[in-house]
Amino acid sequence: MSGRFVIYFHYDLNGQADNACLFAVRAMRAQCGGLLFVTNGRLNAASRKAVEALEVQILERENTGFDVGAYRDALMQLKRQGLDGIEELILMNYTLAGPVTPLRALFEKMDARPELDFWGLTRHYAMKSRRFRTEYGEVPEHIQSHFIAVRARLLHSREFWNYWETMPLPQSYEQSVAGHEARFTRYFADLGYRWDTSADTGDLKSIFVNPIMACPRELVARRDCPFFKRRSFFTPYEDELRRTDGTAAAELYDWLKTETDYPVDDLIRSLLRTQPLAPMAQNLHWNAALPADGGSSTPEGTPPVRLALWQPGQPAPEIRPGEILCLYHPPAGAPATPEAWYLQNRDRTLAEDEKLRRAAGAVLAAHPLAGIAAPAAPAYGPGYAARAGEWQRILPALRAEAARLGWQTPIAEQPLPLPWGRCVFLRGEAFPQGLPPLDGPAGWWLLALAAQQAGYGCLTLCTHAQAHAAPEHLDCALGARQDAEETAKDLARILRRRLRGKH
Repeated sequence: MSGRFVIYFHYDLNGQADNACLFAVRAMRAQCGGLLFVTNGRLNAASRKAVEALEVQILERENTGFDVGAYRDALMQLKRQGLDGIEELILMNYTLAGPVTPLRALFEKMDARPELDFWGLTRHYAMKSRRFRTEYGEVPEHIQSHFIAVRARLLHSREFWNYWETMPLPQSYEQSVAGHEARFTRYFADLGYRWDTSADTGDLKSIFVNPIMACPRELVARRDCPFFKRRSFFTPYEDELRRTDGTAAAELYDWLKTETDYPVDDLIRSLLRTQPLAPMAQNLHWNAALPADGGSSTPEGTPPVRLALWQPGQPAPEIRPGEILCLYHPPAGAPATPEAWYLQNRDRTLAEDEKLRRAAGAVLAAHPLAGIAAPAAPAYGPGYAARAGEWQRILPALRAEAARLGWQTPIAEQPLPLPWGRCVFLRGEAFPQGLPPLDGPAGWWLLALAAQQAGYGCLTLCTHAQAHAAPEHLDCALGARQDAEETAKDLARILRRRLRGKH
């Protein structure tokens, strides 16, 4: 459509427009008469060249005001250039990935709704929120700001430009949501402008306030939403379990991988370089069970698995592309605790049993996004507290060593999934610079981070028995948490009564 124009907002700490970003811009450019790519910061040389090749305008600006500041500057530039011929202006941002279905169908559907003054892909339903304080006393139902199309009657109105010209620049994400995303729809609807979304989620309103995050596969597969949120793959997993059953990201990934041509693995590799590893591993359920028969047969094409023993003071062994290395650090003495016994017994069995070793290598080889695999930590109750303490002790040294090595991937407070023992399996391609130093306080934890720098995740291996025990562990954990929450509520009630002078 020659009368359609897109303002595409982008941000990346390192100035990179990744393949998923370029994919989205290329698809949108094919459906519009022009596109302005506005980035908060400076594109690196390679990304600038790639964006320019898409025949779009580029606006680089200071990283202030979040998306609001970027949209406002882009709008002011567009206004100076002239708005003649623009019948529909789309404000879109990089937090969307896709499209995974043809965009032509989306625009044909919405072009058939000429009564609308603005429209979007998805909506967020009304909710009370202490975090996002809006002028309406709640977060009202609204079009989500990752994609808003504004048509001529609104675009060329005084109200639209006054909205942007008087908009204070947000100083935080919360201010950006409360002052723009949660405000835009209600503000213009109250002025009499009509709106709707392409994805009809009315039947989900009483179930999910944010359907694109709660059930993304449903929206892209059945509800005319060709884009999904990047954040589906790295949102904190505890948040997911508060609002969903925890399978949303994995189901979305599987559907994209099997039912579409979308290069989802390119997106995952890009996210691995910029997001903490633990929530990605949890959201995508990067764990696998070893064969129940102990690995009596190895699939054809499995790379060779080479066993390498390592002791402190020795250099890290070499690792080559095309091979899988089983790196084993034999224990120096007898275990002192039940957890240590479980760890040592598990690691020794996996490393020393050639059949199991080949089976673990085959599992790693079957997961091309994984660069490291290791056995799951024993589900030994008292061991959880010990591991939490160990992680907090090692975290400062791990961050310091990662910074010394020039790694920029964030290391969150949440423990890395691996490794919790003395046996790990490493894919040669995940370590193009060789293995990191294994001595020192950061130890083997650097292995998972080194693979992550190269765009590879990690895989947790469990035995057949552990896989079957997992549901019982979850039931007990949820029951204990519920008991703790009820106890906390009782204590809070008692405290409030005491403060009010009641007994």
